[in-house]
Amino acid sequence: MNKFTYIILLLTSFNISFSQSVILESFGPTFNSPVEIKNAGDERLFIVEKSGKIKILNSDGSVNSTPFLDIEDRVSISGNERGLLGLAFHPNYPENPYFFVNYTNNSGNTTISKFSVSSNENIANTNETILLTINQPYANHNGGCINFGPDGNLYIGMGDGGSGGDPQNYSQNTNSLLGKMLRINVNSGVYSIPDDNPFGSEIWSTGLRNPWKFSFDSENGNLWIADVGQNEFEEINLVIDNPSNINYGWRCYEGNEPYNTSGCPSTGLTFPVGTYSHYNSGEFKCSITGGYVYRGENIIGISGAYFFADYCSGEIGMLSYNDAQEFEMNLTFANITGSWVTFGQDIYGELYIASINGGLYKIVDAALSTKNEIPIDIKYYPNPIIDFINIEADTAIHYKIYDVKGKIIKENKNFIGNKIDLSQLTKGIYFIKINNFQIEKIIKK
Repeated sequence: MNKFTYIILLLTSFNISFSQSVILESFGPTFNSPVEIKNAGDERLFIVEKSGKIKILNSDGSVNSTPFLDIEDRVSISGNERGLLGLAFHPNYPENPYFFVNYTNNSGNTTISKFSVSSNENIANTNETILLTINQPYANHNGGCINFGPDGNLYIGMGDGGSGGDPQNYSQNTNSLLGKMLRINVNSGVYSIPDDNPFGSEIWSTGLRNPWKFSFDSENGNLWIADVGQNEFEEINLVIDNPSNINYGWRCYEGNEPYNTSGCPSTGLTFPVGTYSHYNSGEFKCSITGGYVYRGENIIGISGAYFFADYCSGEIGMLSYNDAQEFEMNLTFANITGSWVTFGQDIYGELYIASINGGLYKIVDAALSTKNEIPIDIKYYPNPIIDFINIEADTAIHYKIYDVKGKIIKENKNFIGNKIDLSQLTKGIYFIKINNFQIEKIIKK
């Protein structure tokens, strides 16, 4: 006996002006340990696989058969936190046809390299120019994220070198590049140090433990950093206009709580705008994955909210201002579970998320408003179902039925009947999305 439950699990109560619901929608096939999603100023998404490949995901969900880049021969993936970890396209790409990657080399050290695209825009040259190599004393806390800032410089998020508790106190030591946000100019020679870097080196800011993803707000350039905690607290840092010489406080503090204050400055630390405990209500939490401030147009009412997720609990959250103009955050479960390791942003400001297990999803509005004055008139029954469901609509419709992993299991692009045979489905929970041909979309409970 098969049962179809016409239901949506919602991300709600995000402390914004009104309750907003979003869901995850499967987008493309399964990847091999994806750890980064980037665009190059067009509709393609570039999916970074930890093993050393970058693949192109097209807007129709297809993946090019030939990888954009394959450097598996020079990438070490020993240990959970090594591999090809970061990707950034030059701000003037493709006129300036270069992109940059952050990977762990076969000696276990962080490598920042420059590559170029070939005459085929979908395939890169594999010859590299190594800009920077940073010794890693341990296998964990490699950071890995790289991004160009509004100033045109390349920013590099570096972890504290690993082990636990930053035993050598690299994060507070300005003679070490570990536990820092680095900033370099890649438009002069191999690279140069900007004149206004505060220590005359690559260092831009200090006091980071393991910044697993940072991003710049596409509207105002503010810098958001998600820094993974040690024993109990995950944190989100925000600096307005990204000033130099910010000290984010590790290892002196974990979140807002003292951790090891030996030799720490008495003033001048910048504390996070949001934290959460591993032992908050719900599932155990362990590692924050940073995302982006939403600046798209398809989800109404959440512009300016910062998305993040937790690797262990599988929760996704948003941090936003409340009515008192104070930051508040909420973590909750999406309709699809995953070990979330990266977010992505397309050229339209819409957001994506990927699990280390391979799934990649688009974050969409669970109840998009109709775009015409006449709403879609839909009836469906029974619910739950046995073998079939009836759908009655006042026009031909396009429907998709998904399982809980986001896989499309049934679709009809011009459905005009009233009965859908679901006898082949196993018992469980499924989701259905319906479009008519007036560009109206509805997702019903």
